[in-house]
Amino acid sequence: MSFSWPEKFKTVPLLQRVNGRTCTFKDGTSMDVDTIIFCTGYKHHFPFMRRDLQLKTSNRLWPDSLYEGVVWPTHPNLFYLGMQDQWFTFNMFDAQAWYARDVILGRIALPDIPGMEKEWQKWLP
Repeated sequence: MSFSWPEKFKTVPLLQRVNGRTCTFKDGTSMDVDTIIFCTGYKHHFPFMRRDLQLKTSNRLWPDSLYEGVVWPTHPNLFYLGMQDQWFTFNMFDAQAWYARDVILGRIALPDIPGMEKEWQKWLP
């Protein structure tokens, strides 16, 4: 898909493997990255990721362990967009993308891990 991304953003083929900061793609190319934004559609399956980075949640209305439903606390440059049940998809994706963008650009400062955990715990029964 062709899109005019900002400088340093790039659309790449299917991610196959992550080793540290190095990502390897289906076409055999590799690159070092600072941030990964997954746009996987409706299948919440991440076999190419280390197990400690794979999203595991019992609640799809508010995925536990994600701060603001988007940020992986122990790796604040890892964003999971669209992991909630798909009720208001396009509005939700837009809001999550803007939030992730603002974190990446330094417009939003994230709290420490205990602060993030305290926030998402409020949403669970």
